[in-house]
Amino acid sequence: MKKSFLIIILFLAVFVCTTSVAKASVIIGSSTYINPSGQSWDNPKINIIDWLLHDGTNNTYTLVSPGFWVSNGASCVILAEIAGNAGTNTFGYYTYDGSGNPTNSHMLLDGAAHSGSSNSFTLPTSEKFGFYLGAANSKTFYTDSSLYNNYMQAAIFQVNNTNQYIIGFEDLPWANSDKDFQDMIVKATINQTAPVPEPTTMLLLGSGLLGLAGFRKKIKK
Repeated sequence: MKKSFLIIILFLAVFVCTTSVAKASVIIGSSTYINPSGQSWDNPKINIIDWLLHDGTNNTYTLVSPGFWVSNGASCVILAEIAGNAGTNTFGYYTYDGSGNPTNSHMLLDGAAHSGSSNSFTLPTSEKFGFYLGAANSKTFYTDSSLYNNYMQAAIFQVNNTNQYIIGFEDLPWANSDKDFQDMIVKATINQTAPVPEPTTMLLLGSGLLGLAGFRKKIKK
C-alpha cells in the first residue's frame, strides 16, 4: 500500500514539473541594448525579455532585425503599455520612398488605445513597410534601426518562426531612456501574400496549356 502511494505521489510530482516546464517561453538571441529589468524606470520594473518569459505561454521568441517587412499589410494588437506616456503614445505603420526614407505614415492606434486594442491595414500591393511609435514632443520612433545609425528604438521578436512578431518600443531616445523596451508591446501578424509568378513562369504555364489543348484536340480526331 505504501509503495503504491509513493508511486502515485512520484507520478504527480513528475506531472507538475513537466507541466511547469511546458509553460515556459524561450528567448533566442541576446542584445546589449536592452537593460536588465531592475534598471527600468517603470512599475513593475521589468524589461521586454522578462515580460515575454512570464507571459504564460510556451512560445519561442527569436530576436530579429532589421525592423521592416515586405507584404501587403498586417494586423496589430497592443499586448501591454508600461509607460508614463501610455495615454499619449500612438502606433502606426509607414512605407518607404524611392530613397529608402520613411514616408506615408498612417496611425492605427491613438493615445486612448490600451491593452487589447487592435487594428489592421492592407496596402494596394506588396511593398516594404515598418511600424512606428508616436511619442511625446512630436517624436516618432521607427522599427527600422538603420534610420538611427543602428541605434535601437524597438526590440523585435519573431514568434515560433511564424509570420507573427512581438515589438517592444522605447518611447524616449535610446541614449536617454531606461532601455527596457516595454513602453508599448505590440503583436503584429504580417499578411502572407502569395508570390506573383515571374514572366518566364507565366510563359511556361501558357505553353503547357496550349500543349494540353492540342493534345485533347488530337485525341478527338
